[in-house]
Amino acid sequence: MLLNRTRTLGAAVALVGGVALLSGCAQGATNAPAPEQGTNSATAEQATGETNAKTEAKTEQASDETSSEAACSAGNFKVELNVQPDRPGILLLAATNNSKETCTVNGYPTLVGTDMSGADIDVQAKQVDVPGAPTSFEVAPGQTAFAGVKIETGDKGDSDVKVATGFKVGLPGSPGAVDAEVVTDPSAGGYPEYPIKSIEVGSLQPAAQGVTVF
Repeated sequence: MLLNRTRTLGAAVALVGGVALLSGCAQGATNAPAPEQGTNSATAEQATGETNAKTEAKTEQASDETSSEAACSAGNFKVELNVQPDRPGILLLAATNNSKETCTVNGYPTLVGTDMSGADIDVQAKQVDVPGAPTSFEVAPGQTAFAGVKIETGDKGDSDVKVATGFKVGLPGSPGAVDAEVVTDPSAGGYPEYPIKSIEVGSLQPAAQGVTVF
């Protein structure tokens, strides 16, 4: 009888010990240090910050470039078409920078005739290398760029001839167009009227010399 009680007590002690051991293991597993998240979070935040910084830098650069390119427009210039004495159909185009910005031009002006209502007329226009091929140059405030214009006139009764009483001029690198003032001999009286068959426009140059030699 005593032997059986001893065996029962021993079994109970062993069972309690096993439970305690299992409980300790479970507690140890619960108390194990969690993986560090701070490093991963910091790396992700750093990468995001670098990406945002690069995006902002590109946006600012594009904005600066756009502002630089759009600094000048045709409205920055006063354009005159000077009639050349004893040379019918030949005009000296003079575009003076009236703004506070330095504008860069490189190419040919565009010239569109308008009728008395201000509507554009449709005539053939050609760009020619007179006095030579265009070159890039700056037009500072108060300075003038020059180009020659040759107008082939015709009979008003010709269906290919359109009558212009004014002109609109555009300049390369400067968006838009501006109404040009036709400068004639004041003693001529009346208003300029051109029955136009075709137009040739020379390249823009920093000096007037040679630009009307067609």
